[in-house]
Amino acid sequence: MKIIITLLIVFMFSENIIMSQPADHIEGGRYVKTIEYNVITRGVTEESGRYNLEHKSILDRIFFGTKNSFVEFVFEDSPEGSNEATAFRIIKNPQDDSYKLEAMRLQNLHEVYKIRNELLEKTTSIIVPFWLSTAISQETVDQIKEHNKQAEIFKYRDDLYKPYRPKPKTFRLSKEFAEKLHGKTAILIDNFKAEGIPSDIFDGYNVTFRCVVEDELWTLSIQCPQRKALQLSDLFRQIIADGFDNKIDESKYLKLLDEINL
Repeated sequence: MKIIITLLIVFMFSENIIMSQPADHIEGGRYVKTIEYNVITRGVTEESGRYNLEHKSILDRIFFGTKNSFVEFVFEDSPEGSNEATAFRIIKNPQDDSYKLEAMRLQNLHEVYKIRNELLEKTTSIIVPFWLSTAISQETVDQIKEHNKQAEIFKYRDDLYKPYRPKPKTFRLSKEFAEKLHGKTAILIDNFKAEGIPSDIFDGYNVTFRCVVEDELWTLSIQCPQRKALQLSDLFRQIIADGFDNKIDESKYLKLLDEINL
């Protein structure tokens, strides 16, 4: 009986510790977390399938095209800040189990916004409410149908985004580092929780963490990240900066990843 009581006390104590752990994001900027299918249409080969781009922004598609990579990260500042957007992705080659990192940077965000708006016009469907559809001409209805048909096609055509894609800096990665970075990204997304009511933030920056986990695509986008997300974001931004300086140092990053307790 004493053993049962002792175990019950220990269980209640440990449960209280778990429940009292602080949230990762407390009354901070807005965030969106999604877990969805990675591939939505099967192809003849693995590479020919249609990847899920439903929650990928125009900026994501400019950086990464129409395929989802092993790990993706995007940092988008404001024109009043660094006036740039940076990104990296880790591409896994299943044929030889190798990994490579691509670091990219877009500067002059006002120009990027113009490009984004142009691409949005081409890839966004026009939705006409029923009450209005009866008041417009058949010619206009046909034009809207044709636009929507082309918008769906353009959404998955990389040649629409590729002309604006910056030339990446490319580096080979060890399996140990690539897998560890992927693991930390997946844990952050899976365990991320917020608390309170979001703050009204009209400037600042946004980050997006994304990774493929088996048949799923996991994504976490945060405005002005806090705590663990901020730690990982700072490390990812350092990797990008080091890449442009040709100073990639896996041993340093592995140590810093170990210090981020997720």
